[in-house]
Amino acid sequence: MLIIGLTGPTGSGKSAVSQILKENGAEIIDADKIAHEIILKGRPAYSELVAYFGDGILNNDGEIDRKTLGFTVFSQGGEKLEFLNSCTHKYIYDEMKKQLEAADKSGKQMAVIDAPLLIEGNFIKLCQKVWAVYADDCVRAKRIMGRDSITYEQAMDRMKRQKPWEVYKKYADIIIDNSTDIESLKGQVEYNLNNPGENNGKKQV
Repeated sequence: MLIIGLTGPTGSGKSAVSQILKENGAEIIDADKIAHEIILKGRPAYSELVAYFGDGILNNDGEIDRKTLGFTVFSQGGEKLEFLNSCTHKYIYDEMKKQLEAADKSGKQMAVIDAPLLIEGNFIKLCQKVWAVYADDCVRAKRIMGRDSITYEQAMDRMKRQKPWEVYKKYADIIIDNSTDIESLKGQVEYNLNNPGENNGKKQV
């Protein structure tokens, strides 16, 4: 089974690429979805996070409030961010392995790990190929503004906080340019599925 790691900066349009790959028969392993599930009450990361951050991250029903957790971590950073990543990434990795094994047993020919933190979480170890999704900064900003109902300045600030495109490019076997329309995007995805190995991540963008 071919395992593709799909990554890229916020606003690049990874979800659109993921959907096209799904339409071409891929099993999609969604890292964000897994990250949300593993911190639910009774799930692996819950007790570790509450023990470290305290009851202040819980909402009224005892579940972890992700907005409160996020604010706590990213406003203070440093050790707290390191703990959050070390705690959650190991459980995300284990769940990804389980889902990949299930996909393989079911006869899937291709699986895609859709993970913004593919590199940081070391999920790249599970992948045979890495696809990085690119989009021009202005295009990304407009997408983020529409998605999250924020200003252009806020969108640009989020983008600046992320690692630069050169880091994604360094690890990419395939680069998908999602700066234009959906037909162009479909064409690139399907071409690279049908012609593996021709795009080495250095010929585009």
